[in-house]
Amino acid sequence: MDRPSRSYSGIMPRVGKDKAAAPKPKLLIVDDDRAFVVLAAAILRDAGFMVLEAHDAMQGYMFAQQSPPQVILLDMQMPAGGGLNFLQKVQAIPRLSRIPIIIVTASTDDGLDELVRSKGAAALLLKPIDRDRLLDLVNQVLTPSVE
Repeated sequence: MDRPSRSYSGIMPRVGKDKAAAPKPKLLIVDDDRAFVVLAAAILRDAGFMVLEAHDAMQGYMFAQQSPPQVILLDMQMPAGGGLNFLQKVQAIPRLSRIPIIIVTASTDDGLDELVRSKGAAALLLKPIDRDRLLDLVNQVLTPSVE
Protein backbone atom coordinates (compact mmCIF):
# COMPACT_ATOMS: atom_id res chain seq x y z
CA MET A 1 0.00 0.00 0.00
CA ASP A 2 1.38 3.32 -1.07
CA ARG A 3 1.28 6.11 1.44
CA PRO A 4 0.71 9.63 0.29
CA SER A 5 3.70 11.86 0.86
CA ARG A 6 3.32 14.27 3.73
CA SER A 7 4.48 17.80 3.80
CA TYR A 8 5.38 19.41 7.06
CA SER A 9 5.93 22.84 5.57
CA GLY A 10 2.79 24.21 7.19
CA ILE A 11 3.65 22.81 10.59
CA MET A 12 7.38 23.34 10.97
CA PRO A 13 9.00 26.74 10.60
CA ARG A 14 11.33 26.99 7.67
CA VAL A 15 14.71 26.11 9.01
CA GLY A 16 17.53 28.01 7.36
CA LYS A 17 15.18 29.89 5.05
CA ASP A 18 14.59 32.89 7.28
CA LYS A 19 17.28 35.39 8.02
CA ALA A 20 19.29 34.19 10.94
CA ALA A 21 19.03 36.40 13.97
CA ALA A 22 22.15 38.48 14.47
CA PRO A 23 24.28 37.01 17.23
CA LYS A 24 24.24 38.98 20.46
CA PRO A 25 27.53 40.69 21.30
CA LYS A 26 29.32 38.82 24.07
CA LEU A 27 30.70 40.75 27.04
CA LEU A 28 32.95 39.52 29.81
CA ILE A 29 32.68 41.19 33.21
CA VAL A 30 35.77 40.65 35.38
CA ASP A 31 35.16 42.00 38.88
CA ASP A 32 35.33 40.63 42.42
CA ASP A 33 32.45 42.86 43.58
CA ARG A 34 29.53 40.47 43.16
CA ALA A 35 26.92 43.20 43.63
CA PHE A 36 28.47 45.15 40.75
CA VAL A 37 28.60 42.04 38.56
CA VAL A 38 24.93 41.24 39.22
CA LEU A 39 23.86 44.82 38.45
CA ALA A 40 26.01 45.28 35.33
CA ALA A 41 25.08 41.85 33.98
CA ALA A 42 21.37 42.55 34.45
CA ILE A 43 21.63 45.90 32.65
CA LEU A 44 23.58 44.38 29.77
CA ARG A 45 21.39 41.28 29.42
CA ASP A 46 18.30 43.48 29.43
CA ALA A 47 19.88 45.42 26.56
CA GLY A 48 20.35 42.18 24.58
CA PHE A 49 23.96 41.29 25.32
CA MET A 50 25.28 37.86 26.22
CA VAL A 51 27.24 38.22 29.45
CA LEU A 52 29.99 36.06 30.93
CA GLU A 53 31.00 36.66 34.55
CA ALA A 54 34.41 36.20 36.16
CA HIS A 55 35.10 37.05 39.79
CA ASP A 56 38.88 37.42 39.68
CA ALA A 57 41.55 38.21 37.10
CA MET A 58 42.70 34.60 36.65
CA GLN A 59 39.18 33.34 35.96
CA GLY A 60 38.60 36.27 33.59
CA TYR A 61 41.82 35.55 31.72
CA MET A 62 40.81 31.91 31.26
CA PHE A 63 37.33 32.89 30.04
CA ALA A 64 38.78 35.43 27.59
CA GLN A 65 41.04 32.76 26.10
CA GLN A 66 38.36 30.05 25.92
CA SER A 67 35.55 32.20 24.53
CA PRO A 68 36.80 35.62 23.39
CA PRO A 69 34.20 38.34 23.99
CA GLN A 70 33.59 41.48 21.96
CA VAL A 71 34.09 43.72 25.04
CA ILE A 72 35.57 43.26 28.51
CA LEU A 73 34.48 45.23 31.59
CA LEU A 74 37.43 45.03 33.95
CA ASP A 75 37.82 46.06 37.58
CA MET A 76 41.10 47.78 38.45
CA GLN A 77 41.69 46.16 41.84
CA MET A 78 40.84 42.54 42.51
CA PRO A 79 42.38 39.26 43.68
CA ALA A 80 44.46 36.94 41.48
CA GLY A 81 46.10 39.79 39.60
CA GLY A 82 44.92 43.36 39.21
CA GLY A 83 43.15 44.90 36.27
CA LEU A 84 46.22 46.46 34.67
CA ASN A 85 48.08 43.15 34.87
CA PHE A 86 45.08 41.44 33.20
CA LEU A 87 45.02 44.16 30.54
CA GLN A 88 48.69 43.61 29.69
CA LYS A 89 48.27 39.83 29.51
CA VAL A 90 45.28 40.08 27.17
CA GLN A 91 47.06 42.58 24.93
CA ALA A 92 50.02 40.20 24.61
CA ILE A 93 47.84 37.59 22.89
CA PRO A 94 47.31 38.56 19.24
CA ARG A 95 43.78 37.10 18.93
CA LEU A 96 42.67 38.96 22.08
CA SER A 97 44.65 42.18 21.69
CA ARG A 98 41.92 44.02 19.77
CA ILE A 99 39.16 43.38 22.31
CA PRO A 100 38.14 46.76 23.75
CA ILE A 101 38.51 46.82 27.52
CA ILE A 102 36.54 49.22 29.70
CA ILE A 103 38.20 49.71 33.08
CA VAL A 104 35.65 49.97 35.90
CA THR A 105 36.73 51.44 39.23
CA ALA A 106 35.58 53.38 42.27
CA SER A 107 38.88 55.25 42.36
CA THR A 108 38.78 58.94 41.55
CA ASP A 109 42.55 59.45 41.37
CA ASP A 110 43.68 62.32 39.17
CA GLY A 111 45.13 61.12 35.90
CA LEU A 112 43.53 57.68 36.12
CA ASP A 113 41.75 58.05 32.78
CA GLU A 114 45.02 58.94 31.05
CA LEU A 115 46.84 56.10 32.81
CA VAL A 116 44.40 53.36 31.79
CA ARG A 117 44.21 54.67 28.23
CA SER A 118 48.01 54.75 28.00
CA LYS A 119 48.00 51.07 29.03
CA GLY A 120 45.57 50.26 26.20
CA ALA A 121 42.11 50.47 27.78
CA ALA A 122 39.32 51.77 25.55
CA ALA A 123 37.55 53.70 28.31
CA LEU A 124 37.16 54.29 32.03
CA LEU A 125 33.83 53.88 33.86
CA LEU A 126 33.46 55.05 37.45
CA LYS A 127 31.48 53.17 40.09
CA PRO A 128 28.72 53.40 41.06
CA ILE A 129 27.69 52.86 37.48
CA ASP A 130 24.97 54.66 35.64
CA ARG A 131 22.87 52.45 33.34
CA ASP A 132 22.87 54.87 30.41
CA ARG A 133 26.60 55.62 30.72
CA LEU A 134 27.41 51.89 30.81
CA LEU A 135 25.36 51.17 27.69
CA ASP A 136 26.73 54.23 25.88
CA LEU A 137 30.34 53.20 26.56
CA VAL A 138 29.76 49.60 25.53
CA ASN A 139 28.06 50.68 22.31
CA GLN A 140 30.84 53.21 21.60
CA VAL A 141 33.60 50.61 21.85
CA LEU A 142 31.59 48.13 19.77
CA THR A 143 31.09 50.66 16.96
CA PRO A 144 34.25 51.30 14.97
CA SER A 145 35.01 54.99 14.75
CA VAL A 146 35.34 56.66 11.37
CA GLU A 147 38.45 58.82 11.20
